[in-house]
Amino acid sequence: MPRVVPVPVTESPSNYLTGALWNAQVKATMDWLLGSSSNGVPRFRGYQGSAQSLADNTWTSLTLDTEAYDSDNGHSTSTNTSRYTVQVAGTYVISGSASFAANATGNRAGRITVNGTAIPGSFVKTLAATASHSSAVQCVTQAVCSVGDYIEVQGLQTSGGALNTSAGTDVACSMGVWWIAG
Repeated sequence: MPRVVPVPVTESPSNYLTGALWNAQVKATMDWLLGSSSNGVPRFRGYQGSAQSLADNTWTSLTLDTEAYDSDNGHSTSTNTSRYTVQVAGTYVISGSASFAANATGNRAGRITVNGTAIPGSFVKTLAATASHSSAVQCVTQAVCSVGDYIEVQGLQTSGGALNTSAGTDVACSMGVWWIAG
């Protein structure tokens, strides 16, 4: 059963604040906002530890084989590794980076998708760097998601052939997902 956001209730003026009422109202909300592990706001951050080959001129979902944190187990490092599956409905801030190995030809791009559909305004594109420098793009957006929706970061390169992503360093492909509102 998925977690749900605590819902404050209205109490009558003659109702005294009891320990049970405090725990049900104030403590539950503070645990949600400030908690850790699976007792806080849903959050995820993953990145690539191993390079991925991207075909020329083809949007490709970027694999995330390493997790920095995953409060609600919405990501797997063994199945559908490009996806974060929403466990708590709400509005999320999503960031993604698409990083590419050194190559001086063509363009590099990234975007964020929900259920395989690009989020309008999440597309970012740049020219390739140089033959000796890698390149990367960063996308940030917000999306309203339901339980079971999946979020991905996709990369695109137009070098004329397959090109690897950059992985395992500070320029690794990555995705972060943070719940901000119900």
